[in-house]
Amino acid sequence: MQPGPVRHVIFTRTAIQLVAEVRLGRSGRKRSVQINYAPLPHHGQIGRRPVLKGRRALLHEHGGAHLYPPMVDTSIWSLNGTSTKAVIADSAESPACSLGMGVWFASRPFRACPGRPTGRERSEMAETILLVEDDRNVLRTYAQLLRPAGYLVVEADSGSDAERILRTSSVDVVITDLRMPRMDGVAVLRIAKQADPEIIVILMTAYPTVETAVEALKASASDYLAKPFSVERLLAVVESSLEKRKTNEAYRVLRSQLSRSFSLNGIVGQSQLTLKLSDEIRHAAAGKANVLILGASGVGKELVARAIHKNSSRHARPFLPLNCAAIPENLLEAELFGYERGAFTGAQAAKEGLLEAADGGTLFLDELCELRPALQAKLLRALEENAVRRLGGLKPIPFDVRFMASTNRDIHEDLRQGRFRQDLFFRVNVIEIRVPALWERREDVPLLAAHFLEACSKGSGKAIEGITPEAMERLMQHEWPGNVRELKNAMERAMAYASGPFISVQDLPESILTATERQARFSSYREWRGQTLERLEKEFLEKAIQEQDGNLTLAAKALGIHRSTLYRLLRKHRLLSS
Repeated sequence: MQPGPVRHVIFTRTAIQLVAEVRLGRSGRKRSVQINYAPLPHHGQIGRRPVLKGRRALLHEHGGAHLYPPMVDTSIWSLNGTSTKAVIADSAESPACSLGMGVWFASRPFRACPGRPTGRERSEMAETILLVEDDRNVLRTYAQLLRPAGYLVVEADSGSDAERILRTSSVDVVITDLRMPRMDGVAVLRIAKQADPEIIVILMTAYPTVETAVEALKASASDYLAKPFSVERLLAVVESSLEKRKTNEAYRVLRSQLSRSFSLNGIVGQSQLTLKLSDEIRHAAAGKANVLILGASGVGKELVARAIHKNSSRHARPFLPLNCAAIPENLLEAELFGYERGAFTGAQAAKEGLLEAADGGTLFLDELCELRPALQAKLLRALEENAVRRLGGLKPIPFDVRFMASTNRDIHEDLRQGRFRQDLFFRVNVIEIRVPALWERREDVPLLAAHFLEACSKGSGKAIEGITPEAMERLMQHEWPGNVRELKNAMERAMAYASGPFISVQDLPESILTATERQARFSSYREWRGQTLERLEKEFLEKAIQEQDGNLTLAAKALGIHRSTLYRLLRKHRLLSS
């Protein structure tokens, strides 16, 4: 028996078909042999009993076979009653792999090429590119250019072959010629988008015109290559398209994570400090005691106070905030306690103060330490008696108010210096909550950035699809002296300056770029940032799948992403085996 070339190899999600032509015995009669490796679990370990069409049962063992490199320059070396052996090579430059097969009770396991990852490892590490080109020599050349860059390349020399692969296999990128017989590149593009809406399709043509470029863009092509093009150009387009999709997918997962994360009345985050703060808010909301909220300017102290009120038994009654530093001293007393008609010049009619107006609800005094000592004493008296006497009035008016206050100053230092009354401090500080600065909970920066972008985009008319990794790195590096307020302003500015679908480094405020320029040189920080984001994303995906009892279709639907997108993310985080 003389070996013949393998005519074609078909990889599907459920099987591999290898069709070869051999010459039998002395007669030299040709015989077509088809070997079906089945069943083949998608993303699973192969270990079932395949069938040699006609008579033999074979066993083939390796992982991720549907993503195994296409068999180029492959020949059947022998075919008899005991064994079959094929030599597989990706290209002329790559080392050959030996694929040993035998009858099912005497099979030999698959041996990977030295220095190359196994099928499962490759499926987790590399993206799969489908090349569609009717000129086989050109097709082979493109494949040999892409494989050394680390991609898994599948070849199709017609639109119909590409359609079969797209409908049965997992593909990340399609690079297709525009003009082909029977089925052109635009038809392949539409089929690819039907199979996977997030798939990247790059059209190439030797007849570039404005009309064909417009047609490609209308059909949602990711890019358009005019022949001839350099190797660098081809690789750059592929890498750029993959990077854009990764950015978009990461942002979509972030948005899904944002909608599913614990958000207590605007307090967004999943860091340990944020979860601890949320627990403190719950405990405070369950009681009736006064609350003192400490934290730097811009951390969201009023948000914490509102969250306590909204989750308390007083949520149906008013929440009245007052910034003690924003009102002149001579007006602050009137705002708090109210006044009677004629109490001072200009008092044309009686007016209730905030302590009366908040009856049954919550009064929140921001920047409490700005109160002058005389007003501190009057406030203490009102809190002790649960009654207020208006300016110019004689009769005390009872009230039922939960009192909350905040300050960005070191109140303990003010106590030592005598600037704040100790008795008022103990009256207010029944429950003390410290709100962490943003630099202490950097893990929440991506979620907060997405939260503010979503809020900004509603009225801007812009559709932002994500934040580039470089821009997110700068956001993670920044120390945020202005805390959450500064981040919100930065996202509003970035939204206004963004000229494309992604927020880039150039869209960020100059103050952030200047402050992070020096830190950008340290790779250790970038590694920490990357590991942190990867860990959070992986934990979120695991939780989403667990909530759906391992059903990936339901998990993808719950996350608001396509199933193929979920598979890519699971492959990225090596979660498929689990």
